[in-house]
Amino acid sequence: MKLFTIILSLGLYHTLIALYLILLIYTIIRILLDTHSSAKTLAYLLLVFLFPLIGLIFYYAFGINYRHRMITQKGLAEHKITVKEFKEKIPDETARLMNENTAEIGHFSELVKFLHVIGNENLTRNKVKLLINGEEKFPNVLKTLKTATSFIHMEYYAWENDNRGNQIKDVLLQKIMDGVKVRVMYDDYASRKIKHNVVKQLREGGAEIFPVIKVKFTKIANRVNHRDHRKVIIVDGHTGFIGGINISDRYDNSIDTGLWWRDTHFKITGPAVLNLQRHFILNWNACQPNPLSVNKELFPPFKENNTEKFTELNQIIAGGPIYPMSNIMLTYFKIFTLARKKLYITSPYFIPNDSILDALKQAAITGVDVRLLMPKKSDSAVVGAAAKFYYSELLQAGVKIYMYRKGFVHAKTVVADEQLSVVGTANMDIRSFDLNFEIFSTIYGKNFAKQLELSFMNDLKECDELNYEEWVQQGVFKKLGYAAARLISSFL
Repeated sequence: MKLFTIILSLGLYHTLIALYLILLIYTIIRILLDTHSSAKTLAYLLLVFLFPLIGLIFYYAFGINYRHRMITQKGLAEHKITVKEFKEKIPDETARLMNENTAEIGHFSELVKFLHVIGNENLTRNKVKLLINGEEKFPNVLKTLKTATSFIHMEYYAWENDNRGNQIKDVLLQKIMDGVKVRVMYDDYASRKIKHNVVKQLREGGAEIFPVIKVKFTKIANRVNHRDHRKVIIVDGHTGFIGGINISDRYDNSIDTGLWWRDTHFKITGPAVLNLQRHFILNWNACQPNPLSVNKELFPPFKENNTEKFTELNQIIAGGPIYPMSNIMLTYFKIFTLARKKLYITSPYFIPNDSILDALKQAAITGVDVRLLMPKKSDSAVVGAAAKFYYSELLQAGVKIYMYRKGFVHAKTVVADEQLSVVGTANMDIRSFDLNFEIFSTIYGKNFAKQLELSFMNDLKECDELNYEEWVQQGVFKKLGYAAARLISSFL
């Protein structure tokens, strides 16, 4: 009460100044306590100091994830329940497969153990098929969806109301009429164009379809900070699809959209789909009102037959705000530090944290052939410029950087030492590490790695390689632009 009386006695101007200072101090304390990234912490502090009032408005509109605590608390609780059920009901053959396949796994046995500990990810043997671009993915997806007899589960970041989007919708509606249960999760922000048509038609047709995090205009800034960036399909619990390709015509080069789109997906058949299903259910239960459990209907036992030989060893890795650790970033870091000869990375967005940056430089310095492939022209000017900030130190360390010129490369892949492959949804950036729901698979063995490496080498034919001596000669204003974009990227 005394403080209030003193403030009033100072007059209106001084009162406003005093209130602003109180709010500023409170905001600084909140930034220091709530923002875990040191780069983002410094960025927000500079913003509120250099731009009075505007900086505070920006922070409270964009910087606070009001929904984060609710998502995290519910998600962590669901995570414990689902992991417990999965361990109790699904056989874990990780130890046996590791002992029987030491040559196939090689020096990545540490990675297998690591993922088994941090993510409870079982090692399984499966049949996998590499799918290059939408013109290979969509025919395979449509064909597989039509074979469903029990259920179809889908989780997608972007779904468009176009040819491919409606083809998939129509197949789902037909399968519902055939008695197949259809459950769909979608990102409410990226798939906003289908809300009044595709979503409505599927819901009216009998599908259970929900946004993972519902976006409302008044809180759009903080709610879209957590995005469901996954692209997952599960059919009858035995076949799945994972990769970078969303449901949209632009990913299919057989449809002329004016831009060549280079992307990678893969089809998986076998017990790894049960791990994929576990992560779908975890997200479903954390975000939707109708919980699912680990039961025989959703987790059917596998029996290998003569027509489908399971030859590839896999682990599924997922990350997001409902997971206890930064599984995506830690997995990338582990792979980069284990690589001995080759490390070929494709990523459309490259804004690494210090750990990933140091791991790549350390690998290159110690003689690993590290190659990084990215789009020459990004679909985000700020993100593209921010990535360039890191090029000088990477090139100096010996990392080879290639810029894809044919179109836009959107694939998220890694192939290491001709033995380990990664295909999934996670970019090499802080958003995929800390904010988004992401998922990918590691594939152990030379067969798939040879296919993925060949695809990578073919992509290099459409690239321009950067030269360190030429790169560092750029003007100071360009370098300042990269540095400014990197600072802005902390808010993205």
